Amino acid sequence: MFDWNDLKYFLAVARDGSTLAASRKLRVSQATVSRRIAFIEEQFGVELFSRAASGHALTARGEALVAHAEAVERAAGAFAEAVQSEQRRLSGTVRVTTVESAASAWVIPAIAGLHDNLPGVQVEIISTDENLDVARGEVDFAIRFGPMPEGETLVVRRLTELHECVYAERELVARLGRPETPEGLERYPLIVETSAPFDRFARWLTAAAPGGRIVQRVTSLSSVIAGVRAGIGAALLPTIIGDSLKGVVRVIPPIPELTTPCWMVTTDQARRQPHIRAVIDCVTDYVARSVQPLNEGGSVPSSLPGRTGTGD
Repeated sequence: MFDWNDLKYFLAVARDGSTLAASRKLRVSQATVSRRIAFIEEQFGVELFSRAASGHALTARGEALVAHAEAVERAAGAFAEAVQSEQRRLSGTVRVTTVESAASAWVIPAIAGLHDNLPGVQVEIISTDENLDVARGEVDFAIRFGPMPEGETLVVRRLTELHECVYAERELVARLGRPETPEGLERYPLIVETSAPFDRFARWLTAAAPGGRIVQRVTSLSSVIAGVRAGIGAALLPTIIGDSLKGVVRVIPPIPELTTPCWMVTTDQARRQPHIRAVIDCVTDYVARSVQPLNEGGSVPSSLPGRTGTGD
């Protein structure tokens, strides 16, 4: 198979008139240059140079091929310049916002290898329950949960759904048993998150198991996770988080009332910038690959109190 790299040896000898001069220019041995020229001639059955003590002179066939080799050289140079130009365009800071659970489960893993391919891109992740204004450029894009975001300048794409389950530490479930209905959660100590908008989960949990004993009220997802892993009690967690926790299991199946649509939100101006579009594509592709179907026995009856708020 022909090696395009051999053209540089041909052109160097053609321009400098000897394998010695070509070897100095290319910073390789003279034997390497001679070997590559001989290989081209043998492969194509054509004599490119006439050899003499004074050096190498192009034959008529070799002279006719110089222009073609130079065209390939120019094309290779243009390709390299285009690659470098694209790398320069793919640089800058990209600001993304979402809730803590999505940042941990999706955004951070998605961009883990980003810098290997796009070293000029920096990603700033803002984990917050607040709705930072995408339209006004407070962030470049957001992953939002709840009703479809609206705005004249917004570009919105539905990504998936966020499912909620009640989770508990494995030994706690073995000791207390797995309830058949949400009402059975009354025998569990409960952990609830009280910060808006997640207080709706606390309201669902206390309505589903009114006789349940709340042993811990917290204001962050990380505190909920810590309490569940420590065996303090059962709590509602997104399946994208709960299913990944070692030693933690689902107590009841996903709850339909708490299923929330997930949206990628940006602006047309933002997504037209190559470095922002690259990060958006990286995250949305990761979400599409990582979303798994519900894998345990369907869902609980939907007669319990529904959602009373929306998440960011």
